[in-house]
Amino acid sequence: MSVVLHVICSQREGAIGGSDLHVLDLAVAQQRHGRWQPLVLAPRANRDYLERLAASGLPVLPPLRPGWLWRLPAARDIGMIHGHGYEANYLIAVLRALSGDWARLPAVATAHGWIETTPWNRVKSRWDRLSMRSVDLRIASAHAHLSRLRAACGPSVVLHNGVPVPGVADGPAFRSEHGIDPGATLIGSVGRLSSEKRVDLLLKAGAQVRRARPDVHLLVVGGGALRDDLARTADALGLDGHVTFTGVVRDIGPAMAALDLLVQPSDTEGSPRSVLEAMARGLPVVATDVGDVGVLLDGGSAGTLVPPDDPGALTDAVLALINDPVRARALAATAQARYTHLYTIDIMLSKVDDFYTTARRTATGRRPSLRRLRPQNSSSVPPR
Repeated sequence: MSVVLHVICSQREGAIGGSDLHVLDLAVAQQRHGRWQPLVLAPRANRDYLERLAASGLPVLPPLRPGWLWRLPAARDIGMIHGHGYEANYLIAVLRALSGDWARLPAVATAHGWIETTPWNRVKSRWDRLSMRSVDLRIASAHAHLSRLRAACGPSVVLHNGVPVPGVADGPAFRSEHGIDPGATLIGSVGRLSSEKRVDLLLKAGAQVRRARPDVHLLVVGGGALRDDLARTADALGLDGHVTFTGVVRDIGPAMAALDLLVQPSDTEGSPRSVLEAMARGLPVVATDVGDVGVLLDGGSAGTLVPPDDPGALTDAVLALINDPVRARALAATAQARYTHLYTIDIMLSKVDDFYTTARRTATGRRPSLRRLRPQNSSSVPPR
């Protein structure tokens, strides 16, 4: 069995990101299927993420120490490197440029998306794409990202995220635990509380929705730096007592089971986990048409798509679905069938295995450089 080293620099304490959970799910699936033995290198990982990895039985390397880091490929018999995210890709590029052992290994990197809302974020994103030149194959989580990888990096493919088949979850118990009326129409978002996720739009739309439907309660699941700001926004909108902030939850299943409608109001996405989780559970979705959300929801036949940064359109879409439960159920059923055929964790794992094989074939064995590499032909998986 070959060892694959997953390198991930997870979110800071108090938050959990989609790429963090992607690595967790992928590594667990690889361990279960047995073709690859996953090993996780997670510099600066927060306690919550380390506990999740340990609870899943995944081997995790200790904090970075340069001495053993150089010897790591041979010491742990690593056969593949898989990078996830900015800092992880920076680290891999440096190691492959400076160490022959690291350079000889086949390597892939996944672009989970770039946040470019500030000049500094744009610089970091540019560095990320430059760093990804050092690997043998690049994976984009959305077709919307592929052209940028092609232009800057060379051979690239698209692989939408996959999520595990959901287990049974107790939505009523979740409502009771958080003091939410069992008869309320519960709408909400699941994800990090960061600026690009636009939870502020959910709150603005929710305040408008409640004028027509006073039975609506808002649920915001996730942690992040903006929690206090969002709580103040909710109070200013008159939502006191009508919105629940859960913070980070270990298992989002009960929250998803408690919801009547998932709202994904982001300005930027790849193939967001929260939408896939909702599809897997047969939960209706209203989402902004960014990244490959429209691909996941089949152009609107498996959920309602709205323009980004448009609270009016978001309000109208939410009201239309909660006022038409027959249509909401039909969209959710279509989405669930689409998940089963396209977006399970096993489907994603099979494609990752194929990409690892491609990376092994195309690995040249010569020492990579941080200098600009000549672009090569790219390929992508077409939208379904």
